Amino acid sequence: MNTNKDNDYIIKLIKNRRSHRKYLNKNISDDIIEKIINCGRNAPFGGKPKPNCQVTEYIVIKNNEIKEKLALNYDDRQFIKKAPIIIAVLANKKNDPKYEEYLLSSALSIENMIIASESLGIGTCVLSCFINYEKHIEDKNISRKILNLPDNIELVALLTLGYKDDKENIPEKELKNYEDVVYIDTYNKV
Repeated sequence: MNTNKDNDYIIKLIKNRRSHRKYLNKNISDDIIEKIINCGRNAPFGGKPKPNCQVTEYIVIKNNEIKEKLALNYDDRQFIKKAPIIIAVLANKKNDPKYEEYLLSSALSIENMIIASESLGIGTCVLSCFINYEKHIEDKNISRKILNLPDNIELVALLTLGYKDDKENIPEKELKNYEDVVYIDTYNKV
């Protein structure tokens, strides 16, 4: 039975979560990785609640050579080399060929894993896998080759995991006012 205290804890986790790019040099146990991924697997997905409708799959990356390659040549991705774990979040388009919203299912899975990680004191950062940027097609293809992905598997994102380094300077998140982003019944922006 959930209590108000439990609910407040969950809401606080969501509101205080930030992207972390510095991690302690500390391994994450396989049990914790499994717990995090199982939270991702329990996210909503399209279709019936049956195995063949579950399109999201995962690669747990521990190998430093693979991490090095996945950093590509982007300055803002170099931190992934030091992440204890990277989870490649995938969508298997053969699992449910009629379902075209596989990106949404995978995104919901990622959010569940982020919240689960946060609850365990593990920092995360989501990295785009260049789904919508035409100029990055070559980089996406390089990442696909590194991970040995067949044609029916979409590389949705990379999620880094690591115990948080308290020395990391993370700027405070600034949000627009509630009234500036929420409308009632129709989009009635003046």
